[in-house]
Amino acid sequence: MRLIQITDTHLSEPENGHLLGMQTLHSLVCVLDLVQKNHTRVDAMLVTGDLSQDGSLQSYQRLHDALDTLPYPAFWLPGNHDEPDAMSQVAAGTPHQERVVRNAHWQIVLLNSRVTGKVYGFLEASELQLLRDALASADGRYTLVCFHHHPVDMQSRWIDNIGIRNADELFAIVDHDPQVRVLLWGHVHQESDHQRGAMRLLSTPSTCVQFEPHSEDFSVDSMAPGYRWLDLHEDGSVTTGVNRVCDIAFEVDYSVKGY
Repeated sequence: MRLIQITDTHLSEPENGHLLGMQTLHSLVCVLDLVQKNHTRVDAMLVTGDLSQDGSLQSYQRLHDALDTLPYPAFWLPGNHDEPDAMSQVAAGTPHQERVVRNAHWQIVLLNSRVTGKVYGFLEASELQLLRDALASADGRYTLVCFHHHPVDMQSRWIDNIGIRNADELFAIVDHDPQVRVLLWGHVHQESDHQRGAMRLLSTPSTCVQFEPHSEDFSVDSMAPGYRWLDLHEDGSVTTGVNRVCDIAFEVDYSVKGY
């Protein structure tokens, strides 16, 4: 199974809406053009939260329109900036909000870590039960679990205050199931790749502005927008990498101290 993950698109109601100086629809289109250039076969796209910056209906419509030209389904998750009602209104009648996706060898479980009115994440009991049920009915399939917020520290003080607050409950489930091979998230606007037992722990760059790794306080990085590709193999192994848009100059306001 070939997957593409994009995350933290931060689209706005205006077509020229920006985040920290970068026009986010433009940067998203550049990333999607790179995806289409690099990959002739894709099975699905995961869009893992902060789809919108302002929660507007138009921002979700812009995302849907940008992805609607792709010949494969895109599955959406909310992040802390998202408004679920507007998101659901645009996603109605599409596969965008399916929560468990399966093929013969793998399943993808999409969990909602959004907390209303908060920047940090939390997995409600219903989300953890969704995960337990999916694992119990996996029928031998390997599992990739994705959400918006990070479940492990990123060695960055300000970012680590806004991760999943009950990550211990998540790991109490997945650590005891050897079929769980990937945990995948966005939110941190940077790439990382670590191993925990049989699991790969992966974060992915934003399609717009990046955050500087290992920073004590809010800090914007100069790295380019990007995406992650993942190949989920029949034997449970995973091949993955990050590609970035390197041939276009994007404007970023490095003086801003928050978003």
